[in-house]
Amino acid sequence: MTTFVDTNIIGYLIDPEEEMHDWAKRAVEERRQHGPLVICDIVYSEFSVTMSDVRETNEIVTELALERLPFSDEVLFRAGQAFKAYKRRGGTKTNVLADHLIGAQAEVEGAPLLTNNARDYRSSFPNVTIIAPPPKQATA
Repeated sequence: MTTFVDTNIIGYLIDPEEEMHDWAKRAVEERRQHGPLVICDIVYSEFSVTMSDVRETNEIVTELALERLPFSDEVLFRAGQAFKAYKRRGGTKTNVLADHLIGAQAEVEGAPLLTNNARDYRSSFPNVTIIAPPPKQATA
């Protein structure tokens, strides 16, 4: 089964100093046993801001063995509808359309989403299986 990968997971994977690096690495290895890991063009664009050029960005995609899947009209429409519902529920963030595109693609494809942004995706896409790190344990 295909697993969609969110931008934050790629950030964790490419930065060994990142606190979530080891978790992300294990999660990706586990999901790879079930099928391909896929990113959409939004994720490609979001993580490319940390790269120096297209070549470097594509090298990361290749190194991580990620596949890219373009948006269908159905995905684009579903994302718009989810964003509209978010605003009707009183959502105030204006920069979340990208997350709605990512979530809509996972939903339309019937695939899980590997992310560290579970709360936002669950509220707009309750039918998408979210694979996320466990919540941090409270310290005394």
